[in-house]
Amino acid sequence: MADRRYFSDEKKTRSLQLDYKSISFNTKWILSGSNSIIYKESINSTLNIALDKKYQINDARKVVITDNQISGKGTHGKQWISTPYKDLTFSLILGKDNHFGQKLINKCCLVMIHILSLYGIKGKVKYPNDIYVNNKKIVGMLLSNIQTSGSENIIYQALSIGMNVNSIIDIKTIDKEAQVSSTSMFLELKEEVNREELLKLIIESIDPVIQKLTHQ
Repeated sequence: MADRRYFSDEKKTRSLQLDYKSISFNTKWILSGSNSIIYKESINSTLNIALDKKYQINDARKVVITDNQISGKGTHGKQWISTPYKDLTFSLILGKDNHFGQKLINKCCLVMIHILSLYGIKGKVKYPNDIYVNNKKIVGMLLSNIQTSGSENIIYQALSIGMNVNSIIDIKTIDKEAQVSSTSMFLELKEEVNREELLKLIIESIDPVIQKLTHQ
């Protein structure tokens, strides 16, 4: 478990709060425009909201994002740790009955590899759902679902992505249970990355992937 005392200066970094109102997606499957983001400044996990039945019914195809994810979810119950106000942690509400599987993750990994390359960063897929740079983790994804009980028997899904953008630490320095080192775009480039522009690029790049899979 990470020692969140490392993030005791969170209030000092609030000036870096994501300017989500300035973001407008040009998408077809994911809701487009400026009202497609559900922003929470600080929450336990974007996935908890994205898998909530109320949000699945009323806000499908929207993006849930936070600046301070306190207890992010990773593969096999592991924790995804991000630096408040510096990284990207978000979940896409996929809605019901699409039955996305590993194929979605595989294609999204390729999308993220391409996006990193646009910034001059060479990433590599570590199956099944991570991206590494020089043997250090920089992106993690998780496809999750819940199934309703009773006569409904509906499956709701959500895709979560965590990306180390402007963080300046190796996660192993604050999490004794971490098995691998981490890096960020900032550590690789030695300069900060505009998170608003990056989020827009990611969403607009993933959108055609989802659109194509829903028509197969």
